[in-house]
Amino acid sequence: MSITNFSLANSRLVLFLFFMLTSIGLALYPNYPSQEEPTLPINVTVITAYHPGLDIYQTESLLARPVERALRELEETKNITTSIRAGEIHISLEIKDGTPDYAQSWLRVRAKMQDVQNSLPEGVSGPFVNDSYDAVAVMTVALSAPNHTFEQLRNKASELRDFLYDIPGMDKVTLHGVTEEQVNINLKPFAASKFSIKPNDIYLQLHKNNTFDDIARVNFSDQESRIYVRGSYNSIEDIKAIPIVLQDGSQLPLDTLADVIRTTAQPLNTAAYLNGGQAIVLAGYMTPGVNMVDFNDRLRTQIAKWEHDLPAGFQLKIITDQGEVVNQVISKMISTLLETILVVTVVTVIALGLRAGSLVGLAVPITGIMTLVVLRVLGVELNEVSIASFIIALGILVDNPMVIVEDISKRINQGESGKSAALHAGKTLGTPMLIASLTVILAFAPPMFTDNITAIYMQTLTIVIGVMLIISWFVAIMLVPILAQWSIRKGKNTSEQSELSRLMMIMSRFWDKVISWPKAFLAGATASLILSLFLSATIPEAFFPPSERSQMQISLELPAGTPANRTAEVAQEMTRWLAEEQRFPQITGATAYVSEGGPRFILGLNPPDPAPHTAYFVINLSKETNVAAFVSQLRAEMPPVFPYAKLGINPFFMGSTPPGEAAIRIIGNNHSNLLQAAATIQEALSKVDGTINIKQDWEQPIPSLVVNVDQAAASYAGVTRGDIFSALRKNTLGESTSELREGEFLLPIMLAMPTDNASLSQLNNIQIFSQSSDKTVYLSEIARADTEFHPSIVKKRNLRPTLTVTALNPAMTSKELVSNIAETLEQVRNTGKVQIEFGGEIEESEVTAEAIFAFLPLCVLMMIILFIHKYNSFRKVAIIVLSIPFCAIGLLLALIIFRLPFDFMANLAIFALIGIIVSNAMLIIEQIDIEKDAGKSELESLKSALMQRFRPIMLTQITTILGLLPLLIANDPLWRSFNVVILGGLISGTIASFIVVPSLYVLFFTKKAARAI
Repeated sequence: MSITNFSLANSRLVLFLFFMLTSIGLALYPNYPSQEEPTLPINVTVITAYHPGLDIYQTESLLARPVERALRELEETKNITTSIRAGEIHISLEIKDGTPDYAQSWLRVRAKMQDVQNSLPEGVSGPFVNDSYDAVAVMTVALSAPNHTFEQLRNKASELRDFLYDIPGMDKVTLHGVTEEQVNINLKPFAASKFSIKPNDIYLQLHKNNTFDDIARVNFSDQESRIYVRGSYNSIEDIKAIPIVLQDGSQLPLDTLADVIRTTAQPLNTAAYLNGGQAIVLAGYMTPGVNMVDFNDRLRTQIAKWEHDLPAGFQLKIITDQGEVVNQVISKMISTLLETILVVTVVTVIALGLRAGSLVGLAVPITGIMTLVVLRVLGVELNEVSIASFIIALGILVDNPMVIVEDISKRINQGESGKSAALHAGKTLGTPMLIASLTVILAFAPPMFTDNITAIYMQTLTIVIGVMLIISWFVAIMLVPILAQWSIRKGKNTSEQSELSRLMMIMSRFWDKVISWPKAFLAGATASLILSLFLSATIPEAFFPPSERSQMQISLELPAGTPANRTAEVAQEMTRWLAEEQRFPQITGATAYVSEGGPRFILGLNPPDPAPHTAYFVINLSKETNVAAFVSQLRAEMPPVFPYAKLGINPFFMGSTPPGEAAIRIIGNNHSNLLQAAATIQEALSKVDGTINIKQDWEQPIPSLVVNVDQAAASYAGVTRGDIFSALRKNTLGESTSELREGEFLLPIMLAMPTDNASLSQLNNIQIFSQSSDKTVYLSEIARADTEFHPSIVKKRNLRPTLTVTALNPAMTSKELVSNIAETLEQVRNTGKVQIEFGGEIEESEVTAEAIFAFLPLCVLMMIILFIHKYNSFRKVAIIVLSIPFCAIGLLLALIIFRLPFDFMANLAIFALIGIIVSNAMLIIEQIDIEKDAGKSELESLKSALMQRFRPIMLTQITTILGLLPLLIANDPLWRSFNVVILGGLISGTIASFIVVPSLYVLFFTKKAARAI
């Protein structure tokens, strides 16, 4: 018994099952998990380690190398990218695509880092492993208080963080821009001479009076009680009042001997600014599997409650709200989806009549709603990709119900009963439709076979289309026949049918010419294909398009060696300048993060690595702002205002690399050769008109004061290296004696005798106190201070020094920009001193294309196996396969007309076209076999098949094209090239189906020597 026969025999049961599944889908939708982008497994972790006493060369040899070698021993390691500064390393570890369990890999990384700790110098902090690199903040809010102290601001931010943890679904809340503070104790100039007090005396007394020693216990009435000692430092006043014992046994309050000042910790660790005022930014992270729109609504409600009770002078402003972004994206996509359903329904009603067209229009939303049930089971969330996949699938899946309804209508018009027509339509078309659906699924399948992260990003497209097409097939052969037998009636001759008859007469004469002159028509189609391929040379290549979100980003880089305090001043000035409404009414908020990149609020965010001389800005824009134009405006206006800063002014982008940015990696062991090669390449890039943001990532060398100790003199004076280090620290940063405890926050108490802007003479005159001899000597007596220039940063890739030159030309793609300096790159290569590789967009697009196209032959092979199984003929399969390339005519011309690049999504659209177009050839060949079984000759069967299948093929293709128009009109940047390629390819592919397929059939099957193979 066929599936259709079973369905008709058990119609009430089938109707109930479809009703139940549809109801479940409708019930799931309101709380369906949603977010902006698909959830991706991130195969990157960051390892950091610190040792403040090492110079950059020691950091590289003693810290970076042992960690790198340990990571290289892991079998899943793919790339190790290392940034080395004096006393600190940041290592980005990328593990191989397809690693079965990332969580287990991170555990192995942690184990390796624990093992390597034993081989690192004493005093190293770390290595620390950050394996939450993929965490994305769903909302960031800035808390500011212009008229309050930073202590009050910090405490309120901490209070808000605790308050937000009460929200169901909140995973974690992080604070950014929390500037560390410290208490400075500056010994007054007269204190040492008048009271014979030494800094070390104060140090010891402060330290002893603020420690937490082991608590004693006593028994009271057979019950143990703990003894607590109170009296630790809880305020500045407590510290000022500390009695300091002098040598004669008398006591004086500390503030008599020293100035006690609460100040910003030195060096500055970080800071955040909003519109020119200091702020603390809170970032909220959602538990996976939660509806982001609902979650952010709860988050906004909770924030509003807390804000209502804020004291006067505190201000709270939302910086980023992914819930709002997701709501806008989903609303826009749902609107487009409804427009697509409406277009499909109207077209089918016009083409098939009210009853038959309404059946197709009903089948489409039922399929979509039932798909939600399956996707929920599979864990697929609603996001931009999945909803767009619904829209694309709707245009494709309409084929199945339309073909069934059209065939049933034709049979009823020929005199069959409704039940008989429904039964025969399901029996004869069920298998061909299934093969056609499987073919489309296989065409979308290549991303499912690869572990490339970018391809995984689009796996949702494959899953949604696959599920919808299978459900559409079941709807077409089970539900539609039941409804069709009850609703479709025999039609009458109409003027539309007369018009169709006239059109068919025109097409009949056309096909007579095609059948008579197959070689000529085939040659014409081939010539058109060759011409379009020739014109394709003018189509630029790209990877992912820029994002159109109403935000932009700015990276600030001051000269290497600039202290974070100065960076903070510049960042504050820039946010104030940007936030001036009269100057830039487009800007609704400017936030800066000093020495860090802030929270990651979109998956593709790549802020600069933490460094004292860098800052990162997030600029919010009004919704009506043309982001690209405004970015160009700022690129022109900001550099003259801030000439001392390197500014990277860019929109946000999709994917993991900036679109259009060329990244050229220079690899070699000699640092001088790397810098020389970089200078040559940068000069060549500067000569390409319109090129901006030309920079290399090694920065300039910075001066370092190096103290060379005379070991003999130091030993004679009883001075150790520790004594020298302690004295230098006290005279520059100060030395921590204890801590001021303010709730969860700890402020170091620094004994400071600061020497700002130290010169060599000042450094040489620093007094060194010997702990062993209790004597003081000048630094110049035991050591010599010299100035040396050291690299500010050294970067390595896979254990080899690697310098990267980047540049952007708004008028070119990255490949076009690189091609303009190809001669220079070849000259640099030919020196034999360095190697040249391409990174960024060029590398990512090549790697992704290679990963996907590697599995395309497998998918095509599986299609061919399906065709051979179906037709048992190599020649018929050859006709189907040879009809595919002619889609290129339309898709290439469409990209040229719309001036779009050939990007990743355009490549993906080609796979989709393969599956869609082969169904045309399959339907024609299927009908030829039916006509031949009826006793007609080869040519008669061909002509009759073309006449029979012209209307249904044109209906389905026109419906598909019109169904995709709402998505094209929506002009979403991610899907722009995809839609254009599909539409252009469908038009040319459909036309080619009625020229190439009959021409090939005549050539393959009408010669006397032809035989079945």
